[in-house]
Amino acid sequence: METKQQLTKRFITGLVLIIISLVLGKLVLIPVIIFPGSNTWRISMIAVYAISWLMIIPGIYLAGIEGYRLVKHKYKEYKHKTIHHVKEKSRNAAQKTVKVLRMPVKSSKQLLNRVNNN
Repeated sequence: METKQQLTKRFITGLVLIIISLVLGKLVLIPVIIFPGSNTWRISMIAVYAISWLMIIPGIYLAGIEGYRLVKHKYKEYKHKTIHHVKEKSRNAAQKTVKVLRMPVKSSKQLLNRVNNN
């Protein structure tokens, strides 16, 4: 039976492996752009890219269910925050529209000035 500390160490190790893998995968592009004609660089960068993919598999395994729960929680938190933000902005827009519609308008310039000031 694994303790909570062992699960956390596995999760952190898995997360570090995933991050390193993603960073290595992106860094491979830099030498390919700098040295476009060099076959030695190209072959070594392909090898590094393959190693980065081999690192991501154990990273995902080690992050495991704890990583899945963390991602699921963060997604729900983001979704709730986004829905709340949309509701709040929609309510403010509706209130401003009602306020503008209730104002007497003598000219279109006056209406634009009132809208821009609010």
